[in-house]
Amino acid sequence: MSRSAEQKVKLLVLYDLLEKKTDEDHPMTTNDIIEELAKLGITATRQTLYDDIEVLNSFGYDIICEHGRNNHYYVADRTFERPEVQILLHAVGAAKFLTEKKASALSEKIAELLNPLQAEELRLGVPDCVGKSNNERTLYSIDIITSALLKKKQISFLYYDVDVNGKKLYRKDKERYVVNPLGLVYSGEYFYLVCFHDKYGDPANYRIDKMEDVREEKQSITQKREYENFDLNTYRKESFSMFSGEKVEVTLFFPIELIYVAKERFGDIIPVSVDNGYIIRTTVRVSKTFFAWLSTFEGQVKIIEPKTIRQQFKNFISGILEKIE
Repeated sequence: MSRSAEQKVKLLVLYDLLEKKTDEDHPMTTNDIIEELAKLGITATRQTLYDDIEVLNSFGYDIICEHGRNNHYYVADRTFERPEVQILLHAVGAAKFLTEKKASALSEKIAELLNPLQAEELRLGVPDCVGKSNNERTLYSIDIITSALLKKKQISFLYYDVDVNGKKLYRKDKERYVVNPLGLVYSGEYFYLVCFHDKYGDPANYRIDKMEDVREEKQSITQKREYENFDLNTYRKESFSMFSGEKVEVTLFFPIELIYVAKERFGDIIPVSVDNGYIIRTTVRVSKTFFAWLSTFEGQVKIIEPKTIRQQFKNFISGILEKIE
């Protein structure tokens, strides 16, 4: 190997060493680096090491030197900062649509964005998620659905529930669902397919980790006027826990101390000030999950209009009380 080639290899090995074993909290001294390079069969001195790091920095690498009796070096500039990687690891850990095996594999890949010391420290602080999915093909299903959305093609799949023993209970006697995909939504720790059927007018939601044998069909998406300007973000805001229901404009009362809840849940609203609180108007998809959400405020949040929906809510609460008794 020529002297020039040896120097290039030396620079690559040096940066790989610093990138994997150093950060701001774990710098390496000059002697440490020389010893590690020697283990790899590479000879270095204090002067050659200083010169090599200068060369690496001149090519855009960000290697910091803390000067002292024995200089300390570490790589500062990384694609992802430690807090960013921590957020990604927590997101993967909390995602119930992933199996434990897939979550572990993804976490390992994400951790590689940091050096091994930082990665190990972060792993210790990420709790395991309870109630992970058993469907190993969820990510592949998402990929197939994404492809179908881009190509504007229908998709088909089997859909199932799981009994107390973990046995799959297929809906529609294991007949395939054929739908027109509208988009993917992440809600409540799960991914959902939002779609519509040729036979029905309202959109439908399916949890992707409960879908099996997802296929992209040759048939193009059916064109329906009501879905020409379908907005996924608006639909998500209207829905509660991704349950479909009748789309209704409601008037709600929020006490002063809970108006922040309305803003967080419904986004861009214009509250109207009244005695002891605010009135807001928004569109929701009326379902049991909407009523369940309202009930968590113990009567402080009230349905003003429509009166029919207010009565439905009262019936919902009465039904629960009857079952308790």
